[in-house]
Parts: sequence; structure tokens; C-alpha cells
Amino acid sequence: MSRLARSRIDPWGRSVPALALLAAALLGGAACGGGGDDAPPATGPQTILLVTVDTLRADRVGCYGKRDAGTPALDGLAAGGVRFEAAQSSAPLTLPAHASLLAGRTLPAHGVYDNGTFALPETIPVMAEAFEKAGWATAAFVSSPVLARRYGLARGFAHYDDEIRKPQGQSGIVMFYDERAGTDTVARALDWLAGQGERPALLWVHLWEPHAPYTPPPPFAARYRDDPYQGEVAAADAALAELLAGIERAGRRGRLLAIATADHGEGLGEHGEPTHGVYLYNATLQIPLVVSGPAWGVRRGAAIDEPVSAADVAPTLLELAGLPPLPGADGYSLAPALTGKGPLPERPGVLAESHLPQLEFGWSGLRAVVRGDLKLIDAPRPELFDRARDPQEADDLAGSRAGEVAALREAGTDLLRRALAGAPEGGSSRSATSEELAQLQALGYAGSGRRIAGGSLVDPAALDPKDRARFLELHDRAAELARTGRHAEALAIFVELERVEPRNPSLLFQHGQALIVAGRHEEAVAVFSRAVAVDPGFGMAWYRLGQLLDARRDAAGAETAYRRAIEADPMALEPRKALAGLYASRRRFAEAADLLDEVLALEPGNAALREQAGRLRARAGDGAAPAR
Repeated sequence: MSRLARSRIDPWGRSVPALALLAAALLGGAACGGGGDDAPPATGPQTILLVTVDTLRADRVGCYGKRDAGTPALDGLAAGGVRFEAAQSSAPLTLPAHASLLAGRTLPAHGVYDNGTFALPETIPVMAEAFEKAGWATAAFVSSPVLARRYGLARGFAHYDDEIRKPQGQSGIVMFYDERAGTDTVARALDWLAGQGERPALLWVHLWEPHAPYTPPPPFAARYRDDPYQGEVAAADAALAELLAGIERAGRRGRLLAIATADHGEGLGEHGEPTHGVYLYNATLQIPLVVSGPAWGVRRGAAIDEPVSAADVAPTLLELAGLPPLPGADGYSLAPALTGKGPLPERPGVLAESHLPQLEFGWSGLRAVVRGDLKLIDAPRPELFDRARDPQEADDLAGSRAGEVAALREAGTDLLRRALAGAPEGGSSRSATSEELAQLQALGYAGSGRRIAGGSLVDPAALDPKDRARFLELHDRAAELARTGRHAEALAIFVELERVEPRNPSLLFQHGQALIVAGRHEEAVAVFSRAVAVDPGFGMAWYRLGQLLDARRDAAGAETAYRRAIEADPMALEPRKALAGLYASRRRFAEAADLLDEVLALEPGNAALREQAGRLRARAGDGAAPAR
């Protein structure tokens, strides 16, 4: 049976809420099933809408089988277009997955392996650049600092709105940040769209709901009182409904191509993972992907059950728009299957990777290959699952089907070879500032800024992440307790975890952070001192230690720690700023100004810092004697 034959018209066999009928009508599709002659006239400017809903599990959407999902807008898009039943993220983290969506590349091809400490290299083309070059109006509106422009995704977007609410009432040592509500992001996007006249437009809208912590707004908080994650799913869908209605009001529905997907899913406790970032099971890897656009020739009411990748989105949109493909992309165009003009591309499989276990905890990384109904999770002990028969991945077949494990590993090697053929020569790693890391930690990520160099991703000699499921569960629990002010409980868990891995620098870093939030600074000094003893190149741990010593007026100790942080990370800004402040307080104005000049070389647009450096130079010229 051909891949094209495996796609099918899919009437869901149940009633669709009124908003789904509206969304389907706006996009020219019947609400339940395909066909029909109710497509709107193909008038108005060409518009491509890409919506990414952060942390959205496919099985929590109505058109993917969830009852009372509260997702009429997504369901309506699926009814009026094509639903991919086995779409796979390229990584269970926001920034790496979005890099794949926009660049048409899997992780080995773009090198963005983690949030905060990586940025997409400028040498890698992204799809927005092609649209901008072709004369399209381009804009992006993101709802979280994880996707701020400094991470390299803004290229090609003439307008990139990443203005997120500022930190609230925390000390300079640990800061907490908020997301931007989806309704706010949508309002900004529609304001921009209204000003584009008759120009064709590419619009990317990122909704942060339903990312943890799950705090749905009314009325979803009451409706889903026992399932706040689903409440946030419904809130994101309501924001999408507002967006679609606004596009209708702008007169752009006739030639609208809408793509709705997610960056990754959410563990929700399955396989011991409360959130996401480590494992590659269906809970976090399988994502919704629906495409609707009758004026673009997209079929209506169809479902395709062959595996596809998030990295296929950019090549698909470019082909549908008649624009050249992205050089070096290893994603595949799905355009022929969407329009019914051909089958899905022949491919060895679909590739996904998880680098966080290796980068943050020193365990083995993970690689997944999905082909047909089989999925391999390559690890020190590989796992093999039949995704059709066992969607919960409870029955590991690797022990009894060694031949298929070997075949999928070989397919993974082919996919890796294809990805690396277009990979950039330079690395994509960058230095996360302490502010950025604080944001990541406030948003529930483990990010410590520590990078472990060398070795292959799947390391047979390293610890298998699935053997640390309980560790991971407790780690995330402690982070949540610390975030919500339950300090004693959080610290007790960190102490327990250190009995398991006493020399894990990232764990020590998180323990130290929790001690700072709890106000137990002397104990934090001891924990950060242990972290840098285990890993003398751990720049962020040195910086935190310097801040603590600075706060207790140990100028010599703080200076040493700041200097070690700068040596460990030559691109770091905050240790230089902190050391400049220490020097200024000791009347060492010239040295302080020199450090601010180094910061300005890395951050040239900071006018306030430039003014401060000038004042320090002036004071140094007054002949003020330094205090040692």
C-alpha cells in the first residue's frame, strides 16, 4: 500500500461544537468529513499562519480523540484540512524544536541542543528569510523569553515581538519571569496584520499555554478544575479562535493557509517524567499537526497516519508558496501529500534527539527513530515499541526483536548522515546570562548553563536516563516546591537526591539556587563551593558563589569567584558587570570601566552601560585613590 493510500477521509463520527463549525467554515472545510462545495472565494491577500502551541500533547486535542478537550478551533482546522496522526517533534524542548520548525532541520543539522545556552547560527537559513526576500510581510509574536530574538529565530521576520513582562519583586540573585498570555499575543499579532494592507503575509504566533505551571484563566479554571493542564489547552485554543476570527475580519480568509502544531508534548507523569525535556516517549514527542487551506489546494477532512517530522514544516510551506527550498535542510516537503498530487516522501524514518540528560546531568543522551508502526529509542539499553498497538509504550519489544532494533539503528545512522551533511561548520553554543538562566529556571527548566563536551550522544558507558526516572520526578518536584515557596520540602528533596548523585554539579547548582531563594545564603556558599570543586569550569556556579561572597562583603573571595567565572566563560556578561560593581565600590574606577568596556564589546547597544562606563572613567581621571 502506498503512503498516499494510507491517508484517508476522516469523519470523526461525533458532533463538533459551534466554534469548530465556525473555524471550519472560515477555512472552507466541512466540519465533519471532506468534500463539499462551501469553500470561500479565493480572494484577498495570500496569508500563511503558523501557530505553535507550546507543550501541547496530541492526545489532549479533540480531533486526536480526547473527549471534552475544549479545542473547537483546532478541531475545526483539522476538519477543514489535513490532520497528521503521527507527527513527531525533533526534540522535547522549546528552542531546539522551534529551530527545527523554522529552519527545516533536525537537531544534528542545526546544532541547537538546549534552551538558553544555544542559538541558531546565522549561517543557517530560515524560512522567513525566503518569504521576506520574495516581498512578503513577515512577523512573529512569541509568548515566552525562551524564544527571545537573541536565540537566532528572528531572522527574516521584519517584526519580531518578544516583549515579555518584566521580572516581579525578586532579588538580584534569583529572578522570576512571567509568560505573556495567549490573548495578549494574539491581539498584538492582529494589530500588526491590520496594517499590512494587500501585501502577502507570513505570520507566526507562539502560544505559551499549556506550559507548566498550569494556571488556566476563567472560565477554563472552573471547567477543568481537576485537570488544569487541559484547562490551559482549552485557553490556548480559545486564543487560536480569536486569531482566526481576527483574520476573517481582516478579509484574509479566502487565501489563508493555516498550520497549527506544537513544539513538543508533556509527560504528565508517564514513564516518571512530570513535564518534558529528558525522555522521547510519545507523551512528549508526538505532536498535533493540522494544515488547512483550500485556496492552496490542501485537501479537506483527510488524515495521514505515516510519521512526519516538525522539521518538515518549513520545506512544506516553501513549496506550497512556490519559493525555493532551504539549502542544507534535512526536513522533507509534505506538499504533494497535502494537495493529493503525490505520496509522502520516501525516507529512512523520522529522527528526534534529547541532549538535556547529557548536557545537564551527565547521563547518556537519547535518540529516537520512528518508521511505520515501529519506534526505537536508542539508549544504553534500547527500547522498541509498536506505536499502533501500544501507544502508551508499555511493552518494550527490543529483547525479542533484535533485527528490527538493528534496522532502525541503521536508519538512524542514515538520517544522521543526511543531517550532518548540511550542518554548520561552526558551533551553535552560546553563553546564557544569569538573567536568562533565571528565566529558564522560573519556567520549570533545569538549565544550569553547564555544557559537557565530547562523546557521542548515545553513550553505552553512561547512565541510562530511564534508570533515573524516580530521580527526575523528585528533581522536578523539588524545583516546583522551591518556586512556590515551600522551601523546607524542596531542600529536603535536594538533600535526598545528593545521596544518589553527590558529585552531580547541575544538581548541586539547583540545590544552591533553592537555598538562595530560601534565604539560607551561608549554606548556599557551601553547596556552590562543592559544585565548583567537582567542576572547576562551571562558570555559572562560580558566578553565584561570587554573588554570595559579595553580599557578605568578602571582597577578595568575590573577586576570585567572579574572575573564575569570566575565565570559564569568556562571553559571560554578568560576572563582568558584578566585578565592575565590586571594583567601583572599592574605588578602583579604571578597572571597573575596563570591565564595562568588555561588556559593551559584547552588548554594544546598552546605552545606559556606556554612560556608566564614561562616569567611571571620569572618576578615575579625578585621581581618586583605589582602595585595596
